[in-house]
Amino acid sequence: MWSLSDGDEAKMMGLVHNGQTLKHLSWNHTGTELAVIDTLGGISVSSLLNSVNHSSILKRCVLGAEDNLSVPVGSMWLNQDRPFLLHGLATKNPNGQWAFTGSRYKQAGPHNPHVIGEQLGRNKAALVVVTRAGTIQLLYQGTDAARWLGFSADLENISTAEGLLTHAAICAETESSMLVATCSISKRIRTYRVGVDWSTQSFVIDHLRTILDYSPANNTLAVSGLPPSLPHPEPQLYHLEYLPPTPAPDLRKKEPLPPLLLAFFCSAADTDKQSTVAVDHSTFVARWELSNVKPSLHPSFSQLASKKPNGTSSSDLQSEVTFKRLQDFVVNKVVVAVRELHLATTLVLCFSDGSVEFRSRSTLDLLPRDDADRVSSMAQVGLEFLPGDPFLQAVLSPSACALVTLDDKNTAKLKVMQMPEAYGDNILDDGIEAVAEACLMQFNMSCAGYGNYHDDLSAVMQNFQKQYLKDRPKEAQNYIHRFLSDMYRILQLNVDYSSEVKIEHYLKNVLHQKALSIQLSLGYQGEQQHRTLPSKLAFATLQLRWAALTLLMGLKPNPTTILSAEAEFNRTGTRSLFHMDVLCSLFAETVRSFFGIISWTVSVINYIMDELLTLSDEAEQDGPISYDSIEARSISFIKNSRLLFKYIVSRFRSFKAEALQSRPPNPPNPTWRELGAMFSSSPVPIHLFEKVIADVETSIRSIYDSSHISDTERKDIEKNMLISGSVSLRLWPAMESLLTKTLKSMRGDINRAELFFHDVSWIGLADDKASDQWRKEHLLDVVRKVVAPTTARVKRCTRCCSVMEDSAPQKGTTGWLVNMRRNCVCGNMWMDLQDRSS
Repeated sequence: MWSLSDGDEAKMMGLVHNGQTLKHLSWNHTGTELAVIDTLGGISVSSLLNSVNHSSILKRCVLGAEDNLSVPVGSMWLNQDRPFLLHGLATKNPNGQWAFTGSRYKQAGPHNPHVIGEQLGRNKAALVVVTRAGTIQLLYQGTDAARWLGFSADLENISTAEGLLTHAAICAETESSMLVATCSISKRIRTYRVGVDWSTQSFVIDHLRTILDYSPANNTLAVSGLPPSLPHPEPQLYHLEYLPPTPAPDLRKKEPLPPLLLAFFCSAADTDKQSTVAVDHSTFVARWELSNVKPSLHPSFSQLASKKPNGTSSSDLQSEVTFKRLQDFVVNKVVVAVRELHLATTLVLCFSDGSVEFRSRSTLDLLPRDDADRVSSMAQVGLEFLPGDPFLQAVLSPSACALVTLDDKNTAKLKVMQMPEAYGDNILDDGIEAVAEACLMQFNMSCAGYGNYHDDLSAVMQNFQKQYLKDRPKEAQNYIHRFLSDMYRILQLNVDYSSEVKIEHYLKNVLHQKALSIQLSLGYQGEQQHRTLPSKLAFATLQLRWAALTLLMGLKPNPTTILSAEAEFNRTGTRSLFHMDVLCSLFAETVRSFFGIISWTVSVINYIMDELLTLSDEAEQDGPISYDSIEARSISFIKNSRLLFKYIVSRFRSFKAEALQSRPPNPPNPTWRELGAMFSSSPVPIHLFEKVIADVETSIRSIYDSSHISDTERKDIEKNMLISGSVSLRLWPAMESLLTKTLKSMRGDINRAELFFHDVSWIGLADDKASDQWRKEHLLDVVRKVVAPTTARVKRCTRCCSVMEDSAPQKGTTGWLVNMRRNCVCGNMWMDLQDRSS
């Protein structure tokens, strides 16, 4: 059950703002940073990178004088300098496969020139604000992440109180400019094009037009539905929205839609005291389309100009900016929040009566419903925010799948998109399929545009499954399988690990982590409930990925260690304790910090081998093995994780060699001695498990080669094993060979009694009573793979509910490992867990 956590009282916020009243909040596009603005124009930025319910507040910034004229009336976070994936229409082919269309568009600037870790598309944050006094300010994160810089300029000279600004709207336009619209007390809307020169820390301001008459047209008031017998007070402007240039609805067109300025007005008829007629408020939206028009000359002027050596032609004339007023829009309820979606091609309007509507940017019409063979978006397949209690404020998640509202009693409530209750249990298979494909489109766009935060989408899919597919297990299984299968296809993720792939390339592909993460979350059924088999496979693969990543990056050679080892060799003429080519940066303290991860992986190896040996015994007793008699969990686990296991076991082999070197007569080392004891006490020797992996790899490759299976078929086989846990019949000979030959030859080298009693209750894979009881009594730090003390503060992942001890890094922990502790193994963010029983 998805819900909101308890509110975090930000006591530090009041101290940072010197007790001033907080006036505005503004989230960045990915929801990781929050700008807080007080009544004197002070701005602080809170970072949520370490915990979603506990912010790290930076120093309050003030660019101008601290007075009520410095209060911002409009703000905008600058975009990231990376392409945004925009999906078009998805259509179902006659063969039942869905074809997706989409294009990548570069997000308009300006962009902060400072980037995170020298990575393209990872620009540091920057915030633009317009103050009441008509000043535009730019705050941005510089080279030092903890320090915010800024510069400002006056949009206009304000000499009277009538010129003070009441509202402002900002949108990105080009690589170096943005559009700004302001409204003053004198009821004039002024528009500007503002360029940013980062080299000189200055703005280039160009006044475009002044709109004097911006009130809703009289004919709009006439069709608003207000009783004509009652007087109509003048509608009051309460919000400005500037929509940037955006791709046309037909993605094949190269020309974008022009910028659009929206002005929201609210009005209600004065109720006649002697009348019992209840009159609702109405919202009026005035719209202007900005376009650049090239002036034209009469042909006769061109003829005259051609006779002069320096004559002017029409091509020499500069373009003029025009604002074309479009037809006003009216709705008989109050809009309290506006959100742009999909590069501003769609608008989400949240109304005070509790309703939420998805509308077209161009016409403000409701988005049309899709049919069974055509999918455009989640809202168009029938998913919606069900009407509820009225609210005063509303905020949408980055992908607009979840909504948090605030009512007049300051009570926050969470909503996620779901199908209307009218559907009941009568939703057809085509409708289920359309919901899965619509969610997939949103997930794909989220991966490209919103980082790794798609818990809201997981909540939508899980709620849909519980609401309509709870008593339909076959349809529920197909629903999840279709989503996952098409996800790997659309993201073009190659899960065919039979080919030689460098471990670095696999680990650096964050899309693999995102895909496994959503697969894990869709099969999560509660902390005390067993995961589904696809979810367990994703969980195990993510844990192994983390172990491999830790061993790769945490033990990565560094130049300082290499030079020290070479200097020692030149001085003494003897080889350093650490092998120069493999373990040149392997300090004993660093390895000790990985003991939990190493112990966990060794226990996983024993768990797998125990199940495989049990299956091998059954195969020998019962004769030929039938497909249904095999619990495919272990087999699939080995196959789809063999790339990770091969790397991890190779590292273990190096560790074991160092442990042997630490024996007499060589100088003893406690770390290597303890590590050697860990390996020697394992019922399954590491080299035997390495042989199992190699034999499985050889057998499967032999089947692929001899059967002439195409690359497409091979990829589908591997993908289906990962997302369903079922082993293809094409690979059944490899399993029979493993159970009846490879494992049979190993029985004499493994102590089965020790293996039977080896404790695997803590690894998170077994579903027996001992494992269930262990999970109830202990909390396992998923990062270090050690039990968190009962008195320790812990953080919990908001997606997979794994926990991590919130403590200072131990001695020897590398800086890279410290940075990785900011995210869970599944890639999601942490939340501080105040009550460990919750």
